Amino acid sequence: MAGRDAAVIEFLVPYYGSPEYLHQTIASIRALEDTDWRLTIVEDAFPDGPAVESTVLALGDDRIRYLRNEQNLGNNANTYRCIELARGDWFAMPGADDLVNPNYGRAVADLIRRHPDAAMVQPAVEVIDEDGQPHFPLPDKIKRLTRPGHDEVVLQGDTGAASLLRSNWLYTPASCYRRDHLQQVHYRADIDAAHDLAFIVDVLMAGGEIAVGTEVAFRYRRHGTSHSSSFARSGRRFEQERKYFEDIQIELAALGWKASERAARRRLLSRLNALSQLPGAALARDGGAAKAMLRHGVR
Repeated sequence: MAGRDAAVIEFLVPYYGSPEYLHQTIASIRALEDTDWRLTIVEDAFPDGPAVESTVLALGDDRIRYLRNEQNLGNNANTYRCIELARGDWFAMPGADDLVNPNYGRAVADLIRRHPDAAMVQPAVEVIDEDGQPHFPLPDKIKRLTRPGHDEVVLQGDTGAASLLRSNWLYTPASCYRRDHLQQVHYRADIDAAHDLAFIVDVLMAGGEIAVGTEVAFRYRRHGTSHSSSFARSGRRFEQERKYFEDIQIELAALGWKASERAARRRLLSRLNALSQLPGAALARDGGAAKAMLRHGVR
């Protein structure tokens, strides 16, 4: 970070989807106050990618670069590619439909000053819908209820991992990461549904500290056509979540982290989420999805 009231942040945006939302994300980054920034868009072989690239480059902003994957990697692998591409001391990975507020850089800089050993910091978040209006659906009510208190929170070690494995109440797209710490996190394949939880638990397992603030500085977009929503309805989300929880349970047990190992084994909220999706799968007569949800919910 540079100076008391300024920030230096590299943004890497994994992109596949709405060009309109992407341009809103770009505009929000360009509107940052007291922040020196660079932005890299990492397009995951989007069919209309060349046209999108042209509109981005037409902005004429030399702080922005546009990269295109030769083939589609998927959400998880493209996120890890963004991590590998990071060069700044601190970097953020907002979604290609999220918005940073003008005070984002200052809020992040303040958190890092208060927690100089942190590997990851996250300011507070406002949730918005497809039209950018305030939105507070059930998943975000659960996040608020399971967040430990209303004050600034520091997560460390076994207790921190247990808190997140019981319910991932963080908003990782809003977070800013210390590059030299996060680039030590290894890639976990075939867990698109749990990749954000996976790498922050890995941060804690590697000895990192996570600081979560109270100043709202980010707008997280949640809508019915999102990757996570459609993935949940297909049932594949819960198959991947179960795989992750089973794998991480073994690793946590090897560390002797009893609280987080128990949380991974129970995975209560993940199982309840699967069971809550069952009526929709039944109405759609999607037997495969229903079986996946039931298997995850009761095992």
